[in-house]
Amino acid sequence: TAQNLLNAGYVSIYLPFGKKFNATIGFRGEYNVQSLQSRERGGGKKINVENPVFSPMPSLNATYKINEKHLVRLGYGTTVNRPEFRELAPFTYYDFVFDVSRRGNQNIKVATIHNFDVRYDFYPSSGELITIGAYHKKFINPIEASIFYNGSNISFTVANSESATSSGIELEVRKYLTKNLMALFNASLINSNVVVSGLSDNNRFLQGQSPYLINAGLFYSIPETGIQANILYNIIGERIYVIGDNVLSANVFEMPRNVIDLNVSKSFGKVELRAGA
Repeated sequence: TAQNLLNAGYVSIYLPFGKKFNATIGFRGEYNVQSLQSRERGGGKKINVENPVFSPMPSLNATYKINEKHLVRLGYGTTVNRPEFRELAPFTYYDFVFDVSRRGNQNIKVATIHNFDVRYDFYPSSGELITIGAYHKKFINPIEASIFYNGSNISFTVANSESATSSGIELEVRKYLTKNLMALFNASLINSNVVVSGLSDNNRFLQGQSPYLINAGLFYSIPETGIQANILYNIIGERIYVIGDNVLSANVFEMPRNVIDLNVSKSFGKVELRAGA
């Protein structure tokens, strides 16, 4: 059995510095308690997990308006990543999807992330956008999926690394090709690094972090007829699904795959008919 108690408060201040520059400063404080009661398998020894954590989360967002079509944005914010209850539960359960046993870790810590980003926005016309941005994230106690040995079998669990960073650049374009046809494209290049036990592990990315991602799409609509259609494309770079110990087991990777989705819809008053492939 498990419980979660969250108490939170927030305050923000909007500061306009003339017509072109403004900033919003905020602070959110969260006091969260994750509790879990269980027993060890076999002996039945009671296990009580009690994780009271206060998380201060300041934020800053600033915008400089060059003119009606050009903006520069700067942002900072702190966020947290809490473990799921089953990630805290210190017993083994079977994952039928991946044909593997998984075990929680009662000593897992809440991760804290410091997020920095800067963006340049260009609005060629109404509904159109070109954005170029860069970001940097600093993780304290990131939660990562890893391998452990359950007797003679390999199982999956979760563990904290000491820290990690993730930095990247991104481009987004939203452009009308015709009155009814819009193209959308965004792509990111990302580099991450993990620190374990005081040593930088330069040989791998943060678990779950792809080195690149690409999304593209075409959106077609005729509002007066209720017809809409879109085709979407997505690919993500090779990323670590679960971390090996590099002694008996290597890292397990999720490989890139090309994904194409096609959707068409037609509305008849309050009824909508959809088809997808």
